[in-house]
Amino acid sequence: MSAAATASGRDLSVGVEEEFFLVDESGHLSAAGPDVVAEAGHDIHGLQRELARCQIETATGVCHTGEELHEELRSLRRRLAKAAAGRDLLLLPSGTSLIVEGLPPAITPSPRYEEMARHFGSIVDTVTTCGCHVHVGIPSRDVGVQVSNLVRSWLPVLLALAANSPFHSGHDTAYHSWRHIMWSRWPSAGPPPHFDSADQYEATVGAMIGTGAAMDRGMIYWHVRLSDKQPTIEVRIADVAMTAAHAALFAVVVKGLVGWALRSLNDGLTVPWLRGELLRAQLWRAARDGLDGECTSPAADRSQPIRLQLEMLNEYVAPGLGASDRAFLESGLDTVLREGTGAERQRAEFGRVGTLAAVVDLLTREVVS
Repeated sequence: MSAAATASGRDLSVGVEEEFFLVDESGHLSAAGPDVVAEAGHDIHGLQRELARCQIETATGVCHTGEELHEELRSLRRRLAKAAAGRDLLLLPSGTSLIVEGLPPAITPSPRYEEMARHFGSIVDTVTTCGCHVHVGIPSRDVGVQVSNLVRSWLPVLLALAANSPFHSGHDTAYHSWRHIMWSRWPSAGPPPHFDSADQYEATVGAMIGTGAAMDRGMIYWHVRLSDKQPTIEVRIADVAMTAAHAALFAVVVKGLVGWALRSLNDGLTVPWLRGELLRAQLWRAARDGLDGECTSPAADRSQPIRLQLEMLNEYVAPGLGASDRAFLESGLDTVLREGTGAERQRAEFGRVGTLAAVVDLLTREVVS
């Protein structure tokens, strides 16, 4: 393995993209996303429009520690919430919309988005969700493909940790991540295949575009993919987090996993990998059950509780992180296991008060935490 693949996890760069809903005080979706971007885009780093007018997206700069990332995420969320408030709107950090809507969300005017709506038809009406995408620097695309082969084994655990969409359109879906189920309707979405090389990766991307399952490279919606805009690997499995702290924690976990994968490649370690159909099945289970579920463990190649695997994941990734990130990771995981994921906190609030309006209040309060 090239020496470039031996980079320590503590040296890796990390960045986060977050998508949010814009809602009015009753929790109903607003179509003002493009207007907020036009008004505040010059003041907020990485602010951009999304497919649906009710959504908005931000992106951090390049960060190197969880604390640095947490502060930048809090700052971006505060400024975006302030920009939304200027139009009497709220920033909703949930993977799916909570309140019953009438017509499907309106598409943001743009030639590409309008072509997507024509090409994919009613799929576009049913996939309005908000996710969190984590980018971690990699030395090359060849190494990135091998990192993807290792990281994909942990996707069910990552999905359970990041679940934050139990409610949709006025009802409890019985899932922790309904966003995952909705997003899976895209023909180009899902876990990445296991690739033998970067050439095979590129051939597969080309074939998917050739079939029309993706209009272009930007529509390769695998849960792990290589970025075409920067030298990073991108993990896209997560719901948008309720809090900036949880988003930063998730990013540190992903950064640690990439560092573990690089060390494993350097040491010649192999990890059992699941066939695509079995990995999809385990992702469905993680989306339904969250941290209370089970899936095949990449560490032991047998089904184990996800809460136990989260502890094992910590043991795998912590050695490659700096002291600051190790402390950030330990504290963050302790908080999640004690207080619950976003999905668990949403359900707890609904159980306490009995209304989705109370859940909307919780989410819009916690967005800058």
